[in-house]
Amino acid sequence: MLLTTLLLSSCNIFETRTPESPAQTSSNYKPPINASDVFDNMQNAFSDLNTVNYLKSFSDSTTSGRTFVFEPSPQARSQYIGVFINWTRQSEQQYFDNMRSKIAPGSTASLSFTLNPTSIQSDSAQYDADYQLTVPHTQANIPKVFQGRAQFFLIKDPVSSTWNIWRWTDLRNAQNDTSWSDLKGAFAQ
Repeated sequence: MLLTTLLLSSCNIFETRTPESPAQTSSNYKPPINASDVFDNMQNAFSDLNTVNYLKSFSDSTTSGRTFVFEPSPQARSQYIGVFINWTRQSEQQYFDNMRSKIAPGSTASLSFTLNPTSIQSDSAQYDADYQLTVPHTQANIPKVFQGRAQFFLIKDPVSSTWNIWRWTDLRNAQNDTSWSDLKGAFAQ
């Protein structure tokens, strides 16, 4: 009788449950066989809010032999003292995850580039780019639109034959702009 009571009062193990939401949303990643594909993947990583694909845009010293370097805008470097001293791929992941966690469900970020290739070789490339990034986060004290200029130095990974960024220099277009560096500084911790 005790066994029957326990069985009747327990949860029904044969009922279906509501599936959990995935940790990452959709993925529009494509292997960057051309240097310009890296920028398409960065745009898609923001629209998908996909950290894994975002990180694929940056060099990994274990395969490419180049350690990723980020040089923030001078204004952000002075505003976020100490944040950019040892900036790494892992720092990119941390800020992106922190930013992503502050975006309301159902919302998405958008990134656009105006690219100007200044040098494209068989295993390296340099692009100057104007960008605009819109992040609909929920933090009241942080802007939602970021714009500026960047210099991207890319390298072709000798193992995978795909392209990635090994060096990135960020600048403001105008004194009153809020640059990508400001977004990284705000969500770095």
